[in-house]
Amino acid sequence: MKKILFPTDFSETANNAFLYAINLAKSIGAEVYVLHVYELPMITGSLSAGLIQNVYETVELGSFENFKDNIPQLRQIAKDNNLSDITIKFILEEGNFLYILRETITEENIDYVVMGTDGNSGVQKMIFGSNTINVITSMKIPVLSVPRGMKFDAYKNIGFTTVFEQKDKEALKYLIEIANRHKATIHCMHVSKDGKYNENALALWQKEFENDPIVFEIFYDSDPVNAVLDFIKEKKIDLLSVVSRNKGFLDKIFSPGFTKKIANKNLTPLFVFHEK
Repeated sequence: MKKILFPTDFSETANNAFLYAINLAKSIGAEVYVLHVYELPMITGSLSAGLIQNVYETVELGSFENFKDNIPQLRQIAKDNNLSDITIKFILEEGNFLYILRETITEENIDYVVMGTDGNSGVQKMIFGSNTINVITSMKIPVLSVPRGMKFDAYKNIGFTTVFEQKDKEALKYLIEIANRHKATIHCMHVSKDGKYNENALALWQKEFENDPIVFEIFYDSDPVNAVLDFIKEKKIDLLSVVSRNKGFLDKIFSPGFTKKIANKNLTPLFVFHEK
């Protein structure tokens, strides 16, 4: 069974992203691992060892109580959305967020990560901030990032950017599973910078996926980022999927200008796959 890791700070934004996580789990037959990470404070000064230990114990107890109190809320969200059959496991860890995230992915053999992109613990900085590219690159697994303010609804139009390479097909096949569950259409988008594109490749893709809910779109624009933004608006995309090919590609997709437009205008969640 596939596994989805859902890091959370139990904020409203994170709880909303949880809906995306459990719906993804339903679509692909996965279980969800809910991860909450807390850090002990750095204490400086001449406090006694006993007092420092008391502070740490208080923080640990408070984190545990907060964790325990929020578990029923997440289970209720699943129940309210008829998804109580999804297996949900809970993990509480102390330490550096990124370190724990990577360790959990490795130890639990996680297949996907779903994250809200805002919250009290600064998760927004992890995904839509300066660390975005490093985080996604280091994970090497698909990441679904849900901007603040997004409200989950059944997907109707799923966007997928492609250059018609064989490596893109694995990601597309995952999206077909999601589209079939939600009775959605996948808009497979290719950007032509110079007015030209590989017509033979397009024809082969159309033939291979002729029985799937996919339409192919060619956008002409010298700036791929502008083309993607136009694509989102024109086709009313409610989930944008991209395959990261290199750091330069991610620099563009997760540039401050692009992500600001995505996040501030609540255009769409981003599902990032990795080229294999």
